[in-house]
Amino acid sequence: MLDIVLILAAMGCWLTASALAWIPACRERIYLGFGVLGSLLTLSAVAHVLLVGTPSALQFVFWRLPARIEVDALSAAFLLPLHLVAGLGILYARQYWPRGSRGGHSVRFFYALLVAAMTLVFISRQGLLFLMGWEVMALSAFFLIGTDHEKSEVKRASWVYLACTHTGTLLLIAMTVLLAHRGGSLLWQPGLAASPLDGAILVLALLGFGFKAGLVPLHFWLPEAHAWAPSHVSAILSAVMLKTGIYGLLRVAGLMPSVPLSLAGILLALGALTALYGVINALAQADFKRLLAYSSIENIGIIAMGLGLGWTGRATQQPWLAALGFGGAILHLWNHAVFKSLLFFGAGSLLHATGTRRMDALGGLGARMPRTALVLFPAVLAVAALPPFNAFLSEWFLYRGFIACLQQGGSWAVSIALPALALTGGLAAVAFAKFFGVIFLGQSRTKAAAHAHDPGLGMWLPMAILAGLCLAMGLGSLLLLPLLDQVVAVLAPEAAGLLAPGLSFDLGLLSGMLALLLALALVCWFWLRGASQPELPRPGTWDCGYAQPSARMQYTGASFSNGWDALLPGLKVRMRRIRNLFPGTITFHATVQDALGDGFLEPRIDRLAKRLLGFRQLQQGHLSAYILYILLALLGVFLWMLVRPRLLG
Repeated sequence: MLDIVLILAAMGCWLTASALAWIPACRERIYLGFGVLGSLLTLSAVAHVLLVGTPSALQFVFWRLPARIEVDALSAAFLLPLHLVAGLGILYARQYWPRGSRGGHSVRFFYALLVAAMTLVFISRQGLLFLMGWEVMALSAFFLIGTDHEKSEVKRASWVYLACTHTGTLLLIAMTVLLAHRGGSLLWQPGLAASPLDGAILVLALLGFGFKAGLVPLHFWLPEAHAWAPSHVSAILSAVMLKTGIYGLLRVAGLMPSVPLSLAGILLALGALTALYGVINALAQADFKRLLAYSSIENIGIIAMGLGLGWTGRATQQPWLAALGFGGAILHLWNHAVFKSLLFFGAGSLLHATGTRRMDALGGLGARMPRTALVLFPAVLAVAALPPFNAFLSEWFLYRGFIACLQQGGSWAVSIALPALALTGGLAAVAFAKFFGVIFLGQSRTKAAAHAHDPGLGMWLPMAILAGLCLAMGLGSLLLLPLLDQVVAVLAPEAAGLLAPGLSFDLGLLSGMLALLLALALVCWFWLRGASQPELPRPGTWDCGYAQPSARMQYTGASFSNGWDALLPGLKVRMRRIRNLFPGTITFHATVQDALGDGFLEPRIDRLAKRLLGFRQLQQGHLSAYILYILLALLGVFLWMLVRPRLLG
């Protein structure tokens, strides 16, 4: 009972902070204090739930309907990254987006409201409460994405997001109605007997929650929305809000007696497609925030593959597969929340220092922003799934699960997912070598990059904490196994308690070897740095005939990924042809269009919208016409009620 009370108190703190954001006389420290206090209260509650495994619930009456809120291990697994990122984000925003800046009051209001709404989503066990939290979350994100609404690109990104999220909400309303009809109540209670409605409920859940999670081809709203939002907002959208779709899938599937093997295979294939599509698009981007947004799509695909593997284990009655799949998905969810929020905080620092998101306009920032480069480097290694950082181990869970599944007969979807995961990891390494190398290495390409500087302590400290977590979660993963077992026990009771005894030796040995190698590397680095070397005259390096190297001779983002982006059907290249013996200036311009979103879906949606505009003729503005429409609708309902018994009889 105490845990749910602490979380309700935390929601009250965040709602108070949102109200204080509009009071001009209120000091910034009071707003920050309420937000940080809310995060600390929630983190203490979810830590207790994950350690003990005992859920905490509260039942009450809401609008004369029975309602229930509860925090179990699954809810705690999502509340943990939410309040970690939200608490650090509110501290980061104090310097990054000052209160007196453009939209400062509204950003603070909707940021705090977004955190409170997502908290309600994760603890609701009643359909109406869940949809209310979901809608407040969606609208808060809409206003945050549209902070710079004076720009046409921002306005378009926010409205596309709103249209997509409400399309998903309509599907979720239908799902909630079917759940209420199936169970006889709006309460979400697991353990119900099988029903013919189960298939329709799961399909609606996959589509509705897939819009929010950004599964391909329902992802097209995501890159623009995350690119144009303030960077600390992009961090919480990517690290947590996308995962509400994953949470919804897990929660609704947990209400069903079983999940069909075919649906598990579909989710595995969708996850593989999403991961590959996201990382290939990330590799082709010239805008570093769009690169990070497409990387979020990639990681959602990896998490979806874990869910599909877990459902496969449940459908085939193989608890070890279920434990590896669900455990790997939850661990990757935590890992992604840490390193992706760090990367978006770093993107905000870069944008704050240089004023541009174009990677080709930067370069050499490692010398001018050394502290930012230092804290971002662990995130770059983590997102590429390189040891000893955290994402390496969560993907290792999935590799073990896929190989074990293939050894036991496997399925067509696992045969697709395993090579897709391997290829995704390799392409992610290339994409983030481009990200870090083009931005931080070499020479400055513009004056903005040449005059860049590190952010202040208020922005750097949250990034440093997240960088430390990237390493600590990789080396201390053994300590996370009991927590993952508590979450797996909710998702697959038959697989409870398998991860800790099954992986303790392997993870302990692996973590020990990685820690030893890291320690040796640090010792060697300090020794080489401190060793005194005599000053000797050095001859000039062979420079292939270039006596005066410049920034124009460096790799750009486009040249670095040249060849890989040819995989994209949306790539468009424009270059002036050489026509003379001594040509003048030659220009090259490449643009990347989202093949599924901009190239395929957008023109069809535009045509559909133009056709639907014809229905405006029905909106005459006369009250008598509207009364006639109501009477016709009622007449249609009465006729259906008269005809329906005869049709069914």
